[in-house]
Amino acid sequence: MSPELHDRYLTGLSMGLLLVLLIAAAGCSGTANPATTSQSGFEKDLSAITSALQYSHASWGLIVVDPSTGQTLYAKNADRMFIPASTTKLFSSAAVLEALGPDYRFKTPVYAVGKADTNGNLDGNLVLVASGDPTMGGRTLPDGTIEFTDSDHSESGALLTKTDPVSGLNDLARQVKAAGITKVSDVVIDDRLFENYQGDVMALLSPIVINENIVDLSITPGAPGTAPTVVMRPQTSLYKFDNQATTGPAGSKTLLDTGEVPLGTITLVGTIAADAGTVNKSAAILDPAAFSRSLFIEALQRQGITVTAPVTGDNPAVKLPAEGSYTGAKKVAELTSPPLSEDVKLTLKVSQNMHANYYVMLLALADNKTAYYDGMLKEGRVLRSLGLDTTALSLGDGAGGDRVDFVSPSAVAQLLTLVSKRPYADQYIRAQPILGVDGSTVQHCAPGNPACGRVYAKTGTYSYPDPLNEGRNILISKGLAGYVDTKSGKRLVFAEYVNNVPISDTVNGTSVGIDLGSIAGLIYRYY
Repeated sequence: MSPELHDRYLTGLSMGLLLVLLIAAAGCSGTANPATTSQSGFEKDLSAITSALQYSHASWGLIVVDPSTGQTLYAKNADRMFIPASTTKLFSSAAVLEALGPDYRFKTPVYAVGKADTNGNLDGNLVLVASGDPTMGGRTLPDGTIEFTDSDHSESGALLTKTDPVSGLNDLARQVKAAGITKVSDVVIDDRLFENYQGDVMALLSPIVINENIVDLSITPGAPGTAPTVVMRPQTSLYKFDNQATTGPAGSKTLLDTGEVPLGTITLVGTIAADAGTVNKSAAILDPAAFSRSLFIEALQRQGITVTAPVTGDNPAVKLPAEGSYTGAKKVAELTSPPLSEDVKLTLKVSQNMHANYYVMLLALADNKTAYYDGMLKEGRVLRSLGLDTTALSLGDGAGGDRVDFVSPSAVAQLLTLVSKRPYADQYIRAQPILGVDGSTVQHCAPGNPACGRVYAKTGTYSYPDPLNEGRNILISKGLAGYVDTKSGKRLVFAEYVNNVPISDTVNGTSVGIDLGSIAGLIYRYY
């Protein structure tokens, strides 16, 4: 399952609620400008894609807009509601950029609470005060940008970054050493910025985030019948590791699962084919404060700083001073993040669910609130302040996948048009995956598609099992929305969705994504 396949499923919803007008036998025709040769050619080529057999029971929506004039160049079912899946991230990303600004940076301080003698022995504790930084230096490259891979922390086998996920903590530890601290009683994480939040199967949101609060396992098969070799990243003594996986015969299916079960133990189960090569899996951790505390203590120890308390164990929050009362403490280190626009680029390029949902919490904090619901209310206010008609959509989260997430292609196009006129427009546009080049659209450009490299657009993918039909899956939604630099030299806005496509051996999220990319190619060619 890719980062595009969202975890919250629309259990109990009738397919009838989701159906919009079915494609007529003649294909997907729609409203366009007065007929011209190019427009009729567009509709003919569009119909050749949308009326294919695999879309017999599907629903299509499409709009093309010239943002310089606001003119709609083509529309099909553009005011109908569709499931947005990960194109939801376009809204949360725009809202957080508007509210905080693209240059906003997180500052995470470390305080020495207590008195240090002349030898640097602190009779007290180091306190790392979480600021809500979702990367904590673990992706920062030497040029200050944030690293990502095209398959970044996906459930189906991530391509891990080259950056060290604890490099930010290592930086803080070096600063502590430079401040003259040689020994401390304990280390405490101040995670009182907001209470941990997890909606249904949404990834846990917490004030402190290291490596998206997951442990990566790189699993290499051995001989058939033996346990595979496993390397954990980041390495920490906090967890025990229980390797229950086995190596299967060459050519067999690789089916692996992992998680923190029970608390304090990372367990790996399943099989890996002997010829599978190294496979990466991610295990979500259950206690982010304890996780970050242990990792920080280990970073301090690598700098030769003694911590008398055990590395493992719970975060000792009882040792925190009164909230906000660090005036008498000495700040001995501080980590400054890359600009917010870099984090938005990560979120949109690879469809990072946790970061997109984190933006909702940041919006709440911007109003001195701490509830996720307050963040969604704030997002609505921010989007309306841009001029967006929010009555044409319904959103319950920042990432996509909530059961109330519905958008019209017109509303998506309106958002993209409005943002194209904001000061951060270029950063927002270039944060989208580039069709056929990077991020979640890297495999969505068919050979010969002239739009490859000329489309900046967010994907959305959402599937669900169909047990009635022997476990067949249904692609509940596939979407592509963003900007295309056309052959005529214009930059146009477009939003396209197809809902309810049965998945088969030949039809899947990638093949449907290629069709959406091909439609973007038609927009490039004809407009």
